[in-house]
Amino acid sequence: MSTSAFCSLPFTVNGNLKPVHPYSSNKVAAYEPLKLAAARKLLDEISKRTRCSVAEMGMKSSGNFGNSNATDELLGESMMDEQYIIDQLRYCSSEGIIELGELYHGLTIKTAICFNKFVATALLNMYAKCGEIKSAEMIFDRMSCIDVASCNSMISGYVSNGMLSEAFAFFVKMGNLDIVPNHYTYSILLSACGYSIAVQVGEQLHAQIVKLEFISLTVVGNSALTMYIKFGMIEEAENLFQGLDNRNLISWTAFISGLYHQKAFYKALTHFCLMRKNNTEPNEYTYSVALSCAASAEYHDYGCALHAQVIKHGMTSTVFVGTAIIEMYSKCAELGNARKQLEEMGHIASSASWNAVITGLVHNGEVASGLEVFDKMLNNDIACDEYTCSVTLKACSSLPSLATCRQVHSRVVKGMFGMNLHVTSSLIETYAQCGNLEDAEKVFCLTSTLDGVTFNAMIKAYSQYGNPMKAIFLFGKMVEKGILPTSFTFLAVISACSHCGLIQQGKELFESMTRDYGIQPEENHYSCMVDLLSRSGKLENALKFINKMPIEPSAPIWRPFLAGCKFYGILEMAEMAASKILEHDPGDASVYVTLSNMYVEAGKASDALKQRELMKSKSVQKEPGCSWLEVNAKIHRFFSGDTRHIAMPKVYCRLENLMQKIQTNSYNLAKTSVLYPELGKVTKEKCLSHSERLAVCFGLLNLPKGTTICVFKNIRICLDCHTTMKHISKITNRDIIIRDNYRFHHFKQGCCSCGDFW
Repeated sequence: MSTSAFCSLPFTVNGNLKPVHPYSSNKVAAYEPLKLAAARKLLDEISKRTRCSVAEMGMKSSGNFGNSNATDELLGESMMDEQYIIDQLRYCSSEGIIELGELYHGLTIKTAICFNKFVATALLNMYAKCGEIKSAEMIFDRMSCIDVASCNSMISGYVSNGMLSEAFAFFVKMGNLDIVPNHYTYSILLSACGYSIAVQVGEQLHAQIVKLEFISLTVVGNSALTMYIKFGMIEEAENLFQGLDNRNLISWTAFISGLYHQKAFYKALTHFCLMRKNNTEPNEYTYSVALSCAASAEYHDYGCALHAQVIKHGMTSTVFVGTAIIEMYSKCAELGNARKQLEEMGHIASSASWNAVITGLVHNGEVASGLEVFDKMLNNDIACDEYTCSVTLKACSSLPSLATCRQVHSRVVKGMFGMNLHVTSSLIETYAQCGNLEDAEKVFCLTSTLDGVTFNAMIKAYSQYGNPMKAIFLFGKMVEKGILPTSFTFLAVISACSHCGLIQQGKELFESMTRDYGIQPEENHYSCMVDLLSRSGKLENALKFINKMPIEPSAPIWRPFLAGCKFYGILEMAEMAASKILEHDPGDASVYVTLSNMYVEAGKASDALKQRELMKSKSVQKEPGCSWLEVNAKIHRFFSGDTRHIAMPKVYCRLENLMQKIQTNSYNLAKTSVLYPELGKVTKEKCLSHSERLAVCFGLLNLPKGTTICVFKNIRICLDCHTTMKHISKITNRDIIIRDNYRFHHFKQGCCSCGDFW
């Protein structure tokens, strides 16, 4: 759930705005102290009145006071004030104190004032608002005098309990009882529209209130306005809004919120300004909506101006506005200000406030900082929710951090969030991205209710790990269960075929997208098919496929074709593909490097130098290779030729020993010889210190014997390192997993899971 979803539409009940914020925990337990305090207050009042009556009657004796009949008589006499009873029933209704309300009900029966129509209506309303709708119906059926107030209480009770069909059926029943609805009746019914009630019903109600001239009443107009907003009928809502004679805070806030949900952010902020010009002061909810508009549109300056206004009005310390400020700064990449706002909120910051900061950090690439804030959140005893777990798992996946993933998983189990499919799919994806396919499979198998998202996550995992048959089998299971595959599903399963050269299966899946499911292929799907053909050496077929595509081939289409040309050493085709890529993306350094390396392998050192000179003249720089791994819950990073890490002397020593053992087995480096532009010659030495080799050696030195070494790399692993890892896995008898920017390679006893087809 994006935190921007907090701006749920306000709805009117009884003419009052009831905003819904996810920034509040909305837990029933939070209200328990309030209920207990209210109950204690009311009981104290009863006791006080009783004692006063005892004193007046001269009953000082504890023996007489202990007589139950005497006490009952006193209670009856002291509590026969009808207005007092009505007030207390209203209080029980507003606080949901059903137990105390039932005590008062008993008192009204005993004192016979339950026959009073005002008391009966208060009882009916109390039961309805406390969720005891059957009891409310029983009281209504036994009322001797029914009026519009009692009918409105029943309708309001049905609506508040989600029984919308019953509410409208009762409205029809009012006509049979010869009771004329008033403006309050229509306000309640309009507030019910927009959920399971059809648009036509709402429009009929609107027609009736216009005919009865209730539309001029602000409370009714606001209800109709909110109804159209919930239906997403902004044009109708705007017409109604412009026709309101007396717009109040509710009118403005409802309309601004509706514009926000229609993503008309500029228009919403314009009306926010008009609201202030009309001398209507915004409340916390209005400011929250305005800040969310500024955040969604990334209007940084406007957001800062709003922040200044809420400071002026003393609202920054409230959880709703404070969290909206955090979200605004996070979406505008002002992460320092977002964290500062969180600190200023202190203990009032809710889980949503912390979630907003974590989300901002993760989405802006500061993943490690996001995990630090998550740890701080736990240290401050802030309860995690489903969203916290989901966004933190995304951070673990990006880093990746298996230790933190397991920590979050324990929180998922403790908080019983396992039934949330978004959390489940995040767990599957994160375990897979952290190099732990087994745990990803366990989470998938233990999920009782699977949906398309969880299936997609598992299919993608099998694809990345080079298990095409499992991916295809799971695709079949998904269809068998009646879950329709999506565009993403086909991308994952076709990618699995491309990793293992399953040309026929990949073609059949690609064709079934449109034929069987009506899904039009996108650029990624075409690119995946080019990759499938190019990896399999079918370069002529791949070129024909590109030329027949209904869309113009762009850089993502030509890149896998260039990779295939590189792997099979087809220089002429590679030059053509490179020129096509550079037409669309002149700054793609990988194209120059690939051509340069191919020229070196073809013995054309001068052409290789020209490619390097072109890079220099166009200020194109190759992304440096970086590899990292997690040891004792800490991430260690290595770059090619790295000397900065404190453990490098031992790492290079171990690497040298391993390379000596490999070379005694006639290991050949010729295929990955590279060019030193500054020397103008070819050398083999640079490959010996590639970042993934350093990371693996560090893991060998620091991880317990038998532990799988899991290394992550920012660019594609080269052929030389791929061969080296197979030898290291056999010499050391250790499993090695390397995830590059394309897929996973699991090296075990001299073999790789990709079958040398990567």
